[in-house]
Formats: sequence, C-alpha cells, structure tokens
Amino acid sequence: MGLAGAAGIASCGSNVGTAGTHGSGGHHPTSSGTGASNAGGNGSGGSLFATGSGPSGSGGLQQGFDVQPSATQTIMVKAGQSAPPVTYTATYDGQPANAGWGLDKGNLGTIPPGPSAMATFTPSGLAGGLVTIQAGLNKMTVQRQIMVQLVATQNGVDPGNVVDQPQLATMPGQLTAGGGIGGVGGEGLGPAVGDPATITALGAPAGDGSAQGLKLLYPYDKTVWPRGLPAPLLMWDWATGDADAIQIQIKSSSGSFTYAGTFARPAILGANGKFIRHPIPQDVWNMATDSAGGADTLTVSLTVAKGGMAYGPISETWTIAPGRLSGTIYYQSYGTKLAQNSGGAIGGNGKFGAAVLSIHVGDVAPKVVAGDSTTCRTCHSVAAFGSRLIAQPYGAYSAYDLSPNGAVEHLMPNSGATFPGLYPDGSMMLTGDGQLLPLPNGGAALPTPGLSTSAPDMPAFSPDGKLVAFNPGIGKQLVVMSFDAATKTFSGATTVVDDSGNSLTPGWPGFFPDGKSVVFQQESASGTDGHGGGTLWTRKGAKGQIAWTSVSSAASVTPLDQLNGKGYLPTHAPTNLTCFGDGVSVGGIDADHGHDVDVNYEPTVNPIPSGGYAWVVFTSRRMYGSVATIPPFCSDPRGVDLVQNITPKKLWVAAIDLTGQPGTDASHPAFYLPAQEILAGNSRGFWVLDPCMPDGSTCSTGDQCCNGYCEPSGDGGLTCSNMAPGGMCSQPMDKCTTSADCCDPTNVCINGFCTVKGPQ
Repeated sequence: MGLAGAAGIASCGSNVGTAGTHGSGGHHPTSSGTGASNAGGNGSGGSLFATGSGPSGSGGLQQGFDVQPSATQTIMVKAGQSAPPVTYTATYDGQPANAGWGLDKGNLGTIPPGPSAMATFTPSGLAGGLVTIQAGLNKMTVQRQIMVQLVATQNGVDPGNVVDQPQLATMPGQLTAGGGIGGVGGEGLGPAVGDPATITALGAPAGDGSAQGLKLLYPYDKTVWPRGLPAPLLMWDWATGDADAIQIQIKSSSGSFTYAGTFARPAILGANGKFIRHPIPQDVWNMATDSAGGADTLTVSLTVAKGGMAYGPISETWTIAPGRLSGTIYYQSYGTKLAQNSGGAIGGNGKFGAAVLSIHVGDVAPKVVAGDSTTCRTCHSVAAFGSRLIAQPYGAYSAYDLSPNGAVEHLMPNSGATFPGLYPDGSMMLTGDGQLLPLPNGGAALPTPGLSTSAPDMPAFSPDGKLVAFNPGIGKQLVVMSFDAATKTFSGATTVVDDSGNSLTPGWPGFFPDGKSVVFQQESASGTDGHGGGTLWTRKGAKGQIAWTSVSSAASVTPLDQLNGKGYLPTHAPTNLTCFGDGVSVGGIDADHGHDVDVNYEPTVNPIPSGGYAWVVFTSRRMYGSVATIPPFCSDPRGVDLVQNITPKKLWVAAIDLTGQPGTDASHPAFYLPAQEILAGNSRGFWVLDPCMPDGSTCSTGDQCCNGYCEPSGDGGLTCSNMAPGGMCSQPMDKCTTSADCCDPTNVCINGFCTVKGPQ
C-alpha cells in the first residue's frame, strides 16, 4: 500500500476527511498506485498507512524527501470555535516538492490531497486525539503527527443545538413516552445556572460529599461503552436531598478531550420534583467517545450544589471501545403501549400489549415489528444476520422477513416453535421438540441424523452455523453439537455445562462471535414463589446469573461477576408497593434490590464483535438508578400500575474482552440499553445485523454492506462497495476470509469481518 507519485495522488486522491465524523467507521488511504486519499477514520488509533519503499523522514531537513515541521504538534481546539490549523511543507533535497497528502482519522480534521508543496490540516472541532499526517512522493512516505486537544464548556442547554433536541423536555407526557427523554429517561437537560455564586461554588466545592452520602447510582464505574449510542443518564444519591445545580466534568486520560458543563434544575421538575439525575449532552457524548478509545479512558465527575454550597466531585472512569455498534435490537415487551391488544391493566386505560419491538442503533424509541392492536406476539427468536424473526401468536407461529421497509409475515402451522434456534441466515430453525424446519413457511420437517435428543430445548446456532447448543429436555446440562448445513447432520455431542451435582440449572445459551465460547443463564431458584412456575422462567421470583464456558469442556464454567453486578450494585429503601404477577404476590421479594446480582437472565450475543469486545444483551430486573426502583418482580401490568411505577424489567448490555478465556471473568459492568420502552417490561433482546445494503448505498461500516466494504465515495461520504481500494487489505469492520486479509496485523477476522483484537 505504498503511496505512488504526486501525479497519481492528484488524480486519484479525494478529500473525504469528513467521512469518519463521530468515528463512524470508514476509512482508507487509497492503495498502491493511486496515492493517498484524505480518508475518514473510525478513531481506533494507529496509522492506516503502510510506508513505501523509499526513505521515511523522522525529523530535521534531509537530503531527500522531508516534511516540516517534524516534531509532533499539539493544538488546543475549542468546540464551536474556529480551529487553529497546522501547515506542513514538503521538500526534496531542500527544494519545494509537490507531494500527495492524507491522514488516518478523518473525524479529527481534513487536509487537501494535493499535489502541493504545502498542505494545511484543519481540525474538525468534533473530536480530539492523535492524528497521523502522511505525505507521499515517488513511492516515498513521511509521517507526521498532531495531538488535537478538544475543549468544550457550557452553561445550560442550547435549545438551538439540533443534536441535543431529543434531550429537551417541555411537556410531562414526554417523560414516559417511548424510550423516555433521550432514550434513557429522566427530565432532560437543565437550563443555565444564573447565580454567579453558585457557579463559583461548583468550581471550588466545600467538600467531597462523603459526609452527605453523595454517590453515583448509574452508570457504574469501569463500564465499557461502544460508540454511536444515545448519551447515558447520570443518576446520584445524596442524603442532603435534591440539588439546585450541578457540574459535569469529563476528561480523557490522554488529554484529547476536556469538558465542563453546569446545569440548573430542569423546569419540568416543578416545585416538588427532585433534581437527582441529568444526562450528558448528546453532542458532548459524541465528542467524548470519538476522542477517547482503547487505552485512552474517560473520567466523568459530578459536583452538586444546594443553597450556595457545592460538594464533590465524585468520579468514575469508563473505557470507550474504539468501534461503533451497528444493527438492530429485537426484543419482546409485555406491557407495551405501542400495541394494546390485552385488557386488565391496572394503570392507564386498562389496556396493555404484548409485541416484538425493535430498536435501530442510535434511535431514542422503539418500533413495533410483530403484533398489533388485536394480535399478541411475544415469544421470539431472531437470525444472527438479521434476515428473519420467528414470533408466537396465540395458537400459531409466524416467520417475519425483515427489511428496512418493514416485516413481511408468513403464518406457519403450530410447530412447537416457541423460542427456536434460527440458522444464522434464517433459512431454517431447530425447535425445542427436535424438528428442523425450513423457513419461511415451516413446511415438512427436514431429517436430523445424529441429533442426540428429541428435546433440544432453548437451541442456539453459532454465528458460522457450524455448532448448536441446547439443554436436553430442560435438564441439568448444556450440550454443544457440530452441525453440517449441507447434509443436516448433527454430530459429536459435548457436555459443556453439567450442574447435576448442584442446585443450579443452565439454559438460554448464546455463542460468542468466534464460536469458541457459550454464554448462558445459570438458574439458582425456579420462578415458583410457592405458587407453581417453571424451570428457567424469568418471573415469579426466579433467580439467575450469567456465566460462560468453552465449547469444548465443562471444566471452564465461570460466572461473569462484573456483568452480573457482584459487589457494586446499589440498593434502595424498600418500596411500599404490593404487586401481583398472574395472581401471585411478588411485591415483597427483594424490595430493596439487595439481590440484584441474582436477577439476570436470557443472554444473547451480537454476532459481530466491535472495538475488541463481544457484546452481550441480557434481561435484568436490577434497579435502574433512580428511574426504575420498584420491587424487581413487579412487571405484570395486571398486578401493578406500570404507568405510575416504572418496572425494572429491562434490557442491559455488557462488553466481554475478545481476548478473554472461560475460567476467568472477562466481563465488564453493564449499561442500560437506550431506547427501550421505558414504561414496559422488556426481555429477550437480540442484537443482530441489519439486512445488508447493495453497492452504492450510504454506509458507515462494512458489515452493513452485502459485499462487505464501506469505502470513500469521492464526495466526502462513504458507500457500499464490492472491494477494498485497489483490491487491497481490509480495515476494521470490512470483509475478510482470514486475519491475513486485515491491513492491521494485530486485527483478527471473525465471522467474515476484520476487528480489533481487544485488550491484552
């Protein structure tokens, strides 16, 4: 991938520096023979350019190809203001030379591609970090670096900021509609702090707040976040009561981003509401996460003020994965207001619904996929690569072809298809009663030679379709078998979890992207509450944690303690609330959320890793800060008013190190999945790829494209393509066959896409 001569660069290089805005994914210098393009990057760190065959400069005027200044430049950029540029001069034997120019991270700025002897880097003002500038001349290359330090400050919300519009609350009904304000709940962004004395106090707090019991409830310390999601809601507890004003500070460990924002209590709280939570502004979250990544962590601090006195800061440190998650999350909702097909609800108009909903990454509210005002749809499974969904209406089963234009339903005969395992491409499914059925119409069952049981309950295929995991007959084991899609043959049953000698029961398996590990629910108490129930239910007092194991041995079963919340989940004063589920009193069970570590269920895994992590979606009844605090099993709308009381039955997401191995806990604290319906009980989420897009479609990463590449279009954007530039190597999230196809030798090829290997 060495750079060609300046003339070649001038004819083929294109100024696409803005393509990677917000770290959105793509990305490349052009390949050997065409020169360097000013390419947008995913902010993942490191140069994307290979050096050519000529000498590379490292500083000082050279007899040969040189670029000045040679030292790393550091510039401070204030968000929203004109940015200071950096100008480079190229020479050959001391004389001006028309070089071609490019850079590795287009979200940090732009540089004209040339050819020219002088080129100016202009920061975007949208992200900070270390950007590598490269000049090319006659197959010789020189690299120079600039450290961009982005600084942002604000006092109160800017109503004219389009990016932050979803975080503004003007009417009470907005607070509980859809996914809540900003997709995360709360009361939205507050106004400016008008009292100069309070602003001064926030900058010089009187104490750290420990004497007043000041602590953060959510998010959790050491959380790992992907890029591209709605901003989180900061929630705190303070014995002193609610605040008059707050200050949020964010700083990356490298100095690439620094922020300080002050906010007064949102007006929508009125006179009686408590100021106990506030979101990070969305534009600030975009800048922070696009600036930090990998080893460059974010420290987030909160200072609170009341009556002119300020306390804090209290701080947490978060890791930002150097990659964006794309795709859609499909989940089932019991209590949705979007498809009210059932009666008997205590709150609202007496009606509620059961349906399958979807969240497209970046949205702040869900949409209905399966179910309507007359027909219930809940129990469901989704193909890993996003083509098909199975849902269970009363007395029948339906397959849904998924597309950006909506879902097309195919009614099937009653086939025992509750929670089937779908083959990754959606062409067939394995049911819990041992049938392998073709899709979408569910015709005559296909032969299943070698299947070791007639009851492969809770089956799940690996993303490459070569393995399947299940619990035989809802017993005490999980089994993994090989599967040959061509012959429909099962073989080589391996017991990977055996709880025969203890009180635990394994279920709901899900494969990691590389197919080498399985994550699953390990039940410690069935959902009975003394009134009947079922093994591996997630209600009526059921207890469970998430664990993982190797696909080759049961010796490596390991609870994912950080995902489950062991040792750090907050508690709550017991809520004076009695609720019922199917006529069973559950209001008193763990009403203080003291056992939230034991209410985690139904894990699934995004089939494509991103930023060095696998991403696990799971159901939890844990407390969500100060938003959802009622007893964990209060989630049936027929037993509690879920309009006035937000149920904690929600979906959560946790990162798992790609380099981790069962036998150790490679998980990290989870985060609340944004955009899920805030007033409903939500469960069984599948984060899958969207149906792929044809060549020429606008994209942000290669996994969105049918032919696997997302490339600069020449007009400052990115479009789907059938090849990497010049047919060369693949960048993260572009198509690969083996790891040798990836430009970065430290990347790995998993499920057909290059990805960062992850923390070591």
